[in-house]
Amino acid sequence: MRSSRRRASLFCAGLAAVSVGAGLLTSPTVASAAAAETRYEAEAAPATCDGTIDTNHSGYSGAGFCNGDNAVGAAAQFTVTASEADTATLTIGYANGSTAARPADLIINGDTVLSTSFQPTGGWSGWTTRTAVVPLDSGDSTVRLSPTGTDGLPNIDYLAIELGDAPPEPPGWPQECERRSPIVCHFDVAPGNYEVTAWIGDRDTAGNTSMSVEARRRVLHPVGTAAGTIARHTVTVNVRQPEGQPTGQGGEGNPGLDITFAGSAPKLSGLTVQPANDPLVVYLAGDSTTCDQMLAPWTGWGQLMPTRVSAGAVVANYGDSGESSGSFLRNSKLFPTMKPLIKRDDLVLIQFGHNDKSTTASAYRGNLSSMINQVRDRGGEPVLVTPPVRRHFDGSRLTPTALHVNGRGVDLPAEMHRVGAQLDVPVIDLTAKSKELVESLGPNASARLYLREAEDGYKDNTHFSEYGAGRIADLVIEGVREHNLSLVNYLR
Repeated sequence: MRSSRRRASLFCAGLAAVSVGAGLLTSPTVASAAAAETRYEAEAAPATCDGTIDTNHSGYSGAGFCNGDNAVGAAAQFTVTASEADTATLTIGYANGSTAARPADLIINGDTVLSTSFQPTGGWSGWTTRTAVVPLDSGDSTVRLSPTGTDGLPNIDYLAIELGDAPPEPPGWPQECERRSPIVCHFDVAPGNYEVTAWIGDRDTAGNTSMSVEARRRVLHPVGTAAGTIARHTVTVNVRQPEGQPTGQGGEGNPGLDITFAGSAPKLSGLTVQPANDPLVVYLAGDSTTCDQMLAPWTGWGQLMPTRVSAGAVVANYGDSGESSGSFLRNSKLFPTMKPLIKRDDLVLIQFGHNDKSTTASAYRGNLSSMINQVRDRGGEPVLVTPPVRRHFDGSRLTPTALHVNGRGVDLPAEMHRVGAQLDVPVIDLTAKSKELVESLGPNASARLYLREAEDGYKDNTHFSEYGAGRIADLVIEGVREHNLSLVNYLR
């Protein structure tokens, strides 16, 4: 595990306060180590709910959630306290089980600072978060979520606030970026790991901005910024060529680093790229359900994992479509290329099974054991990840094929657990976690996790939509926390 001193230094760089326009600069990602988050549950005072406090959908925090009336203006309101006037990152926990987004205004002390929208979450137990960066006055303030549509708000679980000190003045518009929407930037850098700092927001207008790098790798979900508020976000990015799948499937992309700022109103006030200083690298060894897919709508869970990881750690995704445990081990562009890059204490997450349809139990165990031993030879820390389920139902339950019992009758997840026990390697049981998720949604609602003909142009019960990849990435992060892996210190 990386030293706490080195960890702290990543967060302390450049946190001098400075006013900009009507708001303040802040660094939600960087400031999280220095400023504590305060959470206000929607079901308890000082929060109010224009509706009912319910408990009928699992996964919420606290003692319940606000189920607002289906009406314009039926609000959830929180009274929050700030020790001083500052910029705050607001995080709203919510679930929207309907099929349409639910628009709302974010109103602070009677003034509408942002108009936002709560996207569907795939079910009323599919809790997620929405983030906004806003200025707060010293003392008590009212934060009101007021729906602007007749469907009302989604179910609101909580509001969390985090005050942050302000970093230096943003460096201004980078010459590497094109002035268009979305904003596309290109840096001519060699393969390696880089620290990227983006000043998101605008002095004069409100914004809604997401950030992706290279082959559709999402590093920041859409963030709302009030007019006059600029938020600094720092992430660590892995650059390689090909930038997507190591064998070049779907295209090799461009040499160097590509960064895209999208969202409904992307705003950028500065961007810097510099070599990263010895980050914790999390290597991914897997198949098409893991890899960085160049072509939409296919999305590997590894493409969404960076949204969960803060600066100082980086995901290097060597997953590749069609690979089995044996082919990944033998292909010169895959494990033999990845292995020399592994440094002491780096994590290597190993997930195979989808393409081991005819692999014997002994061969499967042997392939996994070989990778584990070679990772350890480099000083790395191997972690086994059982494969996520396919969406094949028999009634309300998944079939053995969906659970990766292969054509030879080999229970591949069970064999992976066996190897983990024999070699003392942590095993993230993604098969069990994804089985619980898919079966809880049922044969119909679970389709949104995968590719659908009407929405994506393809029907595919193995590969994930971007939404599904995000849900699976969350399950992997859940496993990281359960095993207390070194990445825990770098999770957002």
